[in-house]
Amino acid sequence: MSSANTKLLQSLAMVVTATVCMPATADRLALSQACEIAVAKSALPARLRANASVYALVDGNYRKVVEGDGAFTCVVERNHPDSVIPQCMDQAGVDTVLPAIIDRSEMLVSGASLEEVTSTNQEKLHHGEYSAAARPGVNYMLSDYNYIYVNSAQTIMKVPPHVMFYAPGISNEDIGGSFQDMVQNIGTPFVFNEGPHGYMVTYSEHSADPAEVTQVCADELGEKPAPFEPFASS
Repeated sequence: MSSANTKLLQSLAMVVTATVCMPATADRLALSQACEIAVAKSALPARLRANASVYALVDGNYRKVVEGDGAFTCVVERNHPDSVIPQCMDQAGVDTVLPAIIDRSEMLVSGASLEEVTSTNQEKLHHGEYSAAARPGVNYMLSDYNYIYVNSAQTIMKVPPHVMFYAPGISNEDIGGSFQDMVQNIGTPFVFNEGPHGYMVTYSEHSADPAEVTQVCADELGEKPAPFEPFASS
């Protein structure tokens, strides 16, 4: 792999795993529950939202605040006190990926450093506290509000809508995946986070309908951050 591609892979990895040690008092950590629910569900296509379950932050911990009878469970992950990372997964993800998402986010909210979060996540994977998805499935991240801390840019950026399919143990070499192709050619797959919690990711041309967030959140989310453009300086 070229040094340029290696740098790009590292940048994408930082989108999901990077944290910084900052006070947990940023505005986007203080979302009203109604707003957080709307942001979480915005990761799904609108037709799937009505019956989705939702986890939200309550006094620094995640609690199931909506008990739906549909196929999907939604959550707003945090990788920075000012980030929001809405995603909605099927039962395969709830059983395997969701516990890690909640643990990472709760550590961040409590002020943990990147090193602590990464070490704890890897240790739990190593000791089997987190398992790989037992079957194929999907984690939707189609929101227009993917406000994610990108460590390489040292700032919050707006990441394009995408869909992630569980791909434990699958590598980019296995599927001919290319991060550059994925960004430049919508729909081309790329394996992110190779390992037990790996995903096959595809970018989407359009985000899911953001109307519910617009109606419920008012000014709680602040201004949209700059777009994530990984090839702008390459």
